Amino acid sequence: MDHDHDHGSDDSTSTAKSCPMIMVFHAGHCERILWRGWVASTVTEFVLSALAIFLVSFLYEALKFLRQQLARREARRESEQLAAEQRRKNEAPAAGGCCSETPLAEPREQTYWQRLLASSHIVQSLLNLLQIVISYLLMLIFMTFNYWLCLAVILGLGLGYFFFGWNKKNPDESECCP
Repeated sequence: MDHDHDHGSDDSTSTAKSCPMIMVFHAGHCERILWRGWVASTVTEFVLSALAIFLVSFLYEALKFLRQQLARREARRESEQLAAEQRRKNEAPAAGGCCSETPLAEPREQTYWQRLLASSHIVQSLLNLLQIVISYLLMLIFMTFNYWLCLAVILGLGLGYFFFGWNKKNPDESECCP
C-alpha cells in the first residue's frame, strides 16, 4: 500500500524534479509549491520562491489598501455630489425672483442596475476577486507546512500591514474578511 500522499500523480516516468509532500511542519528546501511545475529543489530556487511569496504577501496587503482607498474616494465623491446638489437646491431663487418659477428637477437616485454596472463597482468587484484568489493561494502555500515558506507569508503580510494598514480611519474596519 502506497502512503506517499502523492494523490494519484505518477511522476515515476517523468523527468521532472520531485519533492515529497510532507504533511507536518518541516524546514527542508525541496518543496513543491502550488503547482507541479513550481518545484524548488535547490537552495537557490527555494530562496527565490520564498522571496516571491514574501512579495506576493506584501502586495496582498497593498491590494487591500488600494481597495479601501478606492472605496473611500468613491464615498467622498458621492457625498460631494450630494452636498453640491443640496447647495444648488438651497441657492434656488425664491418664488417671485428674477428667474423662471419652474422648479429645478430633483436629482434621481441611481437604480440598482446603474449602481451594479457602475465602473467603480466593477473595479471593486474585480479587485475583490483578485484579493480572494491571492488569499487562498497564500493559504495553500502556508499549508505546505514548510517553516520558511510560512515565515515568508507571515513576514510579507506583517510588513505589508506595517506599510499600508496604518491608514485606518475607523477602528471598526474589519480585518477578517476581504
